[in-house]
Amino acid sequence: MDKIINSPYNINAVARVDSDNIVHNHIYHYCPIGRVDDNNFIYDNNNNVVGRVDDDGIVHNHSINNSPIGKVLENGFVIKENALVGRVDGDNLLLAGAAYLLLIQGNR
Repeated sequence: MDKIINSPYNINAVARVDSDNIVHNHIYHYCPIGRVDDNNFIYDNNNNVVGRVDDDGIVHNHSINNSPIGKVLENGFVIKENALVGRVDGDNLLLAGAAYLLLIQGNR
C-alpha cells in the first residue's frame, strides 16, 4: 500500500512513499526524489543521508548539523516552526516521507 503525504488542509497528494520505500514528489514530478529505509533514515538520489525521523516523531535534517526541523504528531499532522505544513495519510504516522516533505518544503 502506498503511503500518501498530503497538504494539511486538503486531500491533494504532494508526495508519496511507495511500497518499496521510494519517495515520489507530485509537485515537481522529479521522480523518484529519494528513499526511506526501515529505520526512517531519508536518502537522496545520490544515496546520501539527508535526514531522519526519530521514535518521538522529531524530524532531523542531517544537512544542517543534525538539527531538529519539525515534528510528526500522533494524529499524522506535520509541523515546522509551529506551523502545519503537511499531513501523513497511511498506516505509519512516523513515516519518514513526512520528513522529506519538510526537507523539500523550502524548495517550493
